[in-house]
Amino acid sequence: MALEGLAVPVVTIFGENGEIDAGQNGRFTRKLCDARVDHIFALGTTGEFPLVTAPERPVLLEAVIESLGWHTDAWVGCGAPATAQAVANAEQAEEAGAAAVVALPPYYLTPTEASIKHYYRAIKKAVGVPVLGYNIPAHVGYALSPGLVHELAREKVLSGLKDTSGSIDSIRGFLHGAPEGFAVFAGDDGLAGAAIAAGAVGAVMGSSNVVPRLAVELVAAARKGDAEKVLALEPPLRALLVALEAGPFPAVVKYLAHRLRGAEVGYREPYGPLTSEERAKVDAALGPAEALLRPFL
Repeated sequence: MALEGLAVPVVTIFGENGEIDAGQNGRFTRKLCDARVDHIFALGTTGEFPLVTAPERPVLLEAVIESLGWHTDAWVGCGAPATAQAVANAEQAEEAGAAAVVALPPYYLTPTEASIKHYYRAIKKAVGVPVLGYNIPAHVGYALSPGLVHELAREKVLSGLKDTSGSIDSIRGFLHGAPEGFAVFAGDDGLAGAAIAAGAVGAVMGSSNVVPRLAVELVAAARKGDAEKVLALEPPLRALLVALEAGPFPAVVKYLAHRLRGAEVGYREPYGPLTSEERAKVDAALGPAEALLRPFL
């Protein structure tokens, strides 16, 4: 499938003892495909990738990729602090059947710009599938610059970028001056409609784990230029985002996926289930949204 449309940064589901639950991850994936999402993005931020060990990655990827349906394909996060590890992750993802890999830049320590370029070039040299950059400064500790990204795009190292900066101006910066065909995706759910109107080719929406049909319809309408429908879909999306922001991430995403559509979910410490107090707060925030969301469930 082309690099466009809706990608779901899918949650990772753990069993009662904290192990990867292949069956539950497969079923969760299949339900998202039934909603006709374009891409499943495994091992992203919402997928708690730092918690998944190297031996567990192929188990999870097999469960997700073998469960794909409709015309949905899989993207896999491969970013790591070390270039060699990111390359190994990318190679493993391609071997498992990923259609693209998504690489946040080296995190925790801040590398030089030259080192970041080398990192992305090494990943691209190792795989034949498209490589997408991932700008998420709140978690990485620094932002990718449009100049660096566009240079790598012109070299055919990066085919696209997910921008999760929280800023429409940042998205516009990656769009302006990009080579033809470079795919920019909004990574903040609340900016999806505006970003696509500005020229983004799609969005990566964590809320689509909870109410996938709403995200599918919003992204499709935005890509068709149907501003009236986008405007009509934004109130239920905003209401859902209020509920998602009422509890600790990423557990709140799993809780609401279970609460609203009965999805099987599971947790790994330190990101365990919501406490009773946290559930009450999320439920209170969800109350005004439920009627708005019912047509999409």
